[in-house]
Amino acid sequence: MQYMMKIREKTSLLHSAAEHSGYIKRLVDGNASVEGYAEYILNLKAMYQAIEEGLEKNKENEVVSQFVTPELYRSELMEKDLEFLLKEKKDEIQVLASTKACVARIGEISENHPELLPAYAYTRFLADLFGGRTFNALLGLKYNITEEGLNYYKFENLGDIRTYVMAYHNKLASISLSEEGKEVFLDEISNAYIYNLAISNELEAKLHPTN
Repeated sequence: MQYMMKIREKTSLLHSAAEHSGYIKRLVDGNASVEGYAEYILNLKAMYQAIEEGLEKNKENEVVSQFVTPELYRSELMEKDLEFLLKEKKDEIQVLASTKACVARIGEISENHPELLPAYAYTRFLADLFGGRTFNALLGLKYNITEEGLNYYKFENLGDIRTYVMAYHNKLASISLSEEGKEVFLDEISNAYIYNLAISNELEAKLHPTN
Protein backbone atom coordinates (compact mmCIF):
# COMPACT_ATOMS: atom_id res chain seq x y z
CA MET A 1 0.00 0.00 0.00
CA GLN A 2 3.05 2.25 -0.18
CA TYR A 3 1.89 3.92 -3.40
CA MET A 4 -1.58 4.47 -1.93
CA MET A 5 0.01 6.25 1.03
CA LYS A 6 1.96 8.41 -1.39
CA ILE A 7 -1.27 9.35 -3.17
CA ARG A 8 -2.87 10.35 0.12
CA GLU A 9 0.14 12.37 1.25
CA LYS A 10 0.44 14.29 -2.00
CA THR A 11 -3.27 15.10 -2.29
CA SER A 12 -4.27 15.55 1.36
CA LEU A 13 -4.40 19.36 1.21
CA LEU A 14 -6.26 19.36 -2.10
CA HIS A 15 -8.69 16.82 -0.69
CA SER A 16 -9.31 18.99 2.36
CA ALA A 17 -9.74 22.11 0.22
CA ALA A 18 -12.27 20.33 -1.99
CA GLU A 19 -14.34 19.40 1.05
CA HIS A 20 -14.21 22.76 2.83
CA SER A 21 -14.40 25.51 0.22
CA GLY A 22 -16.51 26.89 -2.59
CA TYR A 23 -20.05 25.73 -3.21
CA ILE A 24 -19.49 22.46 -1.33
CA LYS A 25 -18.90 24.39 1.90
CA ARG A 26 -22.07 26.41 1.36
CA LEU A 27 -24.01 23.23 0.68
CA VAL A 28 -22.72 21.47 3.81
CA ASP A 29 -23.34 24.57 5.94
CA GLY A 30 -26.99 24.54 4.88
CA ASN A 31 -26.84 27.90 3.10
CA ALA A 32 -27.47 26.73 -0.46
CA SER A 33 -30.67 26.30 -2.46
CA VAL A 34 -32.16 23.20 -4.05
CA GLU A 35 -31.85 24.75 -7.50
CA GLY A 36 -28.23 25.67 -6.83
CA TYR A 37 -27.49 22.13 -5.71
CA ALA A 38 -29.11 20.82 -8.89
CA GLU A 39 -26.88 23.11 -10.97
CA TYR A 40 -23.86 21.68 -9.17
CA ILE A 41 -25.03 18.15 -10.03
CA LEU A 42 -25.59 19.17 -13.64
CA ASN A 43 -21.93 20.16 -13.87
CA LEU A 44 -20.74 17.00 -12.15
CA LYS A 45 -22.84 14.91 -14.51
CA ALA A 46 -20.86 16.24 -17.48
CA MET A 47 -17.64 15.15 -15.75
CA TYR A 48 -19.07 11.73 -14.94
CA GLN A 49 -20.17 11.17 -18.51
CA ALA A 50 -16.66 11.94 -19.73
CA ILE A 51 -15.09 9.58 -17.18
CA GLU A 52 -17.54 6.76 -17.88
CA GLU A 53 -17.24 7.08 -21.66
CA GLY A 54 -13.45 7.18 -21.40
CA LEU A 55 -13.33 4.04 -19.26
CA GLU A 56 -15.66 2.14 -21.57
CA LYS A 57 -13.79 3.27 -24.68
CA ASN A 58 -10.48 2.06 -23.22
CA LYS A 59 -11.65 -0.99 -21.30
CA GLU A 60 -9.22 -3.23 -23.18
CA ASN A 61 -6.30 -1.15 -21.92
CA GLU A 62 -4.24 -3.10 -19.36
CA VAL A 63 -4.38 -0.33 -16.74
CA VAL A 64 -7.90 0.91 -17.42
CA SER A 65 -9.51 -2.55 -17.45
CA GLN A 66 -9.24 -2.91 -13.66
CA PHE A 67 -11.12 0.35 -13.12
CA VAL A 68 -14.11 -0.25 -15.40
CA THR A 69 -16.73 -0.36 -12.64
CA PRO A 70 -20.26 0.18 -14.01
CA GLU A 71 -21.64 -0.27 -10.49
CA LEU A 72 -20.08 3.11 -9.65
CA TYR A 73 -21.28 4.98 -12.74
CA ARG A 74 -23.53 7.87 -11.74
CA SER A 75 -24.45 9.89 -14.84
CA GLU A 76 -27.77 8.16 -15.60
CA LEU A 77 -28.81 8.37 -11.94
CA MET A 78 -27.85 12.04 -11.86
CA GLU A 79 -29.99 12.64 -14.93
CA LYS A 80 -32.99 11.27 -13.02
CA ASP A 81 -32.26 13.65 -10.15
CA LEU A 82 -31.94 16.61 -12.50
CA GLU A 83 -35.24 15.85 -14.21
CA PHE A 84 -36.91 15.71 -10.80
CA LEU A 85 -35.23 18.79 -9.32
CA LEU A 86 -35.11 21.13 -12.32
CA LYS A 87 -37.81 19.84 -14.65
CA GLU A 88 -38.04 22.14 -17.68
CA LYS A 89 -35.33 24.46 -16.30
CA LYS A 90 -32.70 21.76 -16.87
CA ASP A 91 -32.18 22.72 -20.50
CA GLU A 92 -31.74 26.39 -19.61
CA ILE A 93 -28.53 25.91 -17.60
CA GLN A 94 -25.14 25.89 -19.28
CA VAL A 95 -22.19 24.00 -17.81
CA LEU A 96 -19.42 26.10 -16.32
CA ALA A 97 -16.16 26.99 -18.06
CA SER A 98 -14.23 24.91 -15.51
CA THR A 99 -16.47 21.93 -16.24
CA LYS A 100 -15.83 22.26 -19.96
CA ALA A 101 -12.09 22.41 -19.28
CA CYS A 102 -12.28 19.29 -17.12
CA VAL A 103 -14.27 17.37 -19.74
CA ALA A 104 -11.79 18.44 -22.41
CA ARG A 105 -8.87 17.19 -20.31
CA ILE A 106 -10.56 13.83 -19.71
CA GLY A 107 -11.23 13.55 -23.44
CA GLU A 108 -7.61 14.35 -24.20
CA ILE A 109 -6.20 11.66 -21.92
CA SER A 110 -8.85 9.20 -23.10
CA GLU A 111 -7.40 9.59 -26.59
CA ASN A 112 -3.71 9.90 -25.84
CA HIS A 113 -2.96 8.66 -22.30
CA PRO A 114 -5.82 6.36 -21.21
CA GLU A 115 -3.74 4.94 -18.36
CA LEU A 116 -4.39 8.25 -16.55
CA LEU A 117 -8.20 7.90 -16.65
CA PRO A 118 -8.37 6.03 -13.31
CA ALA A 119 -7.03 9.19 -11.65
CA TYR A 120 -10.38 10.84 -12.36
CA ALA A 121 -12.41 7.73 -11.59
CA TYR A 122 -10.71 7.37 -8.21
CA THR A 123 -11.11 11.02 -7.28
CA ARG A 124 -14.85 11.13 -8.01
CA PHE A 125 -16.10 7.59 -7.45
CA LEU A 126 -14.52 7.06 -4.04
CA ALA A 127 -15.54 10.54 -2.92
CA ASP A 128 -19.12 9.50 -3.59
CA LEU A 129 -18.74 6.21 -1.77
CA PHE A 130 -17.30 7.92 1.29
CA GLY A 131 -19.63 10.91 1.26
CA GLY A 132 -22.77 9.40 -0.22
CA ARG A 133 -24.54 8.56 3.03
CA THR A 134 -23.63 11.91 4.56
CA PHE A 135 -24.88 13.91 1.60
CA ASN A 136 -28.01 11.79 1.26
CA ALA A 137 -28.91 12.58 4.88
CA LEU A 138 -27.84 16.23 4.60
CA LEU A 139 -29.91 16.92 1.49
CA GLY A 140 -32.96 15.27 2.97
CA LEU A 141 -32.67 17.01 6.34
CA LYS A 142 -31.55 20.52 5.39
CA TYR A 143 -33.05 20.87 1.92
CA ASN A 144 -36.08 18.56 2.09
CA ILE A 145 -35.10 16.69 -1.05
CA THR A 146 -37.01 13.42 -1.26
CA GLU A 147 -35.65 10.07 -2.41
CA GLU A 148 -36.85 10.82 -5.96
CA GLY A 149 -34.13 13.46 -6.19
CA LEU A 150 -31.36 11.46 -4.48
CA ASN A 151 -30.64 8.66 -6.94
CA TYR A 152 -27.05 9.88 -7.22
CA TYR A 153 -26.27 8.48 -3.77
CA LYS A 154 -27.83 5.05 -4.20
CA PHE A 155 -25.18 2.34 -4.50
CA GLU A 156 -26.36 -1.20 -5.14
CA ASN A 157 -24.65 -4.57 -5.49
CA LEU A 158 -21.41 -3.43 -3.87
CA GLY A 159 -21.55 -5.67 -0.81
CA ASP A 160 -19.72 -4.29 2.21
CA ILE A 161 -18.64 -0.73 1.34
CA ARG A 162 -15.44 -0.85 3.39
CA THR A 163 -14.36 -4.10 1.69
CA TYR A 164 -15.16 -2.66 -1.71
CA VAL A 165 -13.15 0.51 -1.06
CA MET A 166 -10.19 -1.50 0.21
CA ALA A 167 -10.24 -3.59 -2.98
CA TYR A 168 -10.28 -0.38 -5.05
CA HIS A 169 -7.34 0.97 -3.06
CA ASN A 170 -5.46 -2.26 -3.67
CA LYS A 171 -5.92 -1.78 -7.42
CA LEU A 172 -4.38 1.66 -7.15
CA ALA A 173 -1.56 0.43 -4.93
CA SER A 174 -0.58 -2.21 -7.50
CA ILE A 175 -1.31 -0.18 -10.65
CA SER A 176 0.73 -1.42 -13.60
CA LEU A 177 2.81 1.66 -14.33
CA SER A 178 6.52 2.42 -14.38
CA GLU A 179 7.96 4.56 -11.59
CA GLU A 180 7.90 7.54 -13.93
CA GLY A 181 4.35 6.67 -14.94
CA LYS A 182 3.29 6.57 -11.30
CA GLU A 183 4.60 10.09 -10.78
CA VAL A 184 2.63 11.32 -13.80
CA PHE A 185 -0.44 9.52 -12.45
CA LEU A 186 0.00 11.29 -9.11
CA ASP A 187 0.07 14.64 -10.89
CA GLU A 188 -3.13 13.75 -12.74
CA ILE A 189 -4.89 12.96 -9.46
CA SER A 190 -3.90 16.45 -8.33
CA ASN A 191 -5.32 17.82 -11.59
CA ALA A 192 -8.59 16.01 -10.91
CA TYR A 193 -8.85 17.60 -7.48
CA ILE A 194 -8.02 21.02 -8.94
CA TYR A 195 -10.78 20.70 -11.55
CA ASN A 196 -13.27 19.72 -8.85
CA LEU A 197 -12.18 22.71 -6.78
CA ALA A 198 -12.53 24.99 -9.78
CA ILE A 199 -16.07 23.81 -10.49
CA SER A 200 -17.11 24.28 -6.87
CA ASN A 201 -15.56 27.74 -6.65
CA GLU A 202 -16.80 28.94 -10.02
CA LEU A 203 -20.35 27.90 -9.14
CA GLU A 204 -20.05 29.70 -5.80
CA ALA A 205 -18.90 32.85 -7.60
CA LYS A 206 -21.75 32.58 -10.11
CA LEU A 207 -24.58 31.95 -7.64
CA HIS A 208 -23.29 34.06 -4.74
CA PRO A 209 -21.12 36.85 -6.12
CA THR A 210 -19.38 39.16 -3.68
CA ASN A 211 -19.33 42.91 -4.14
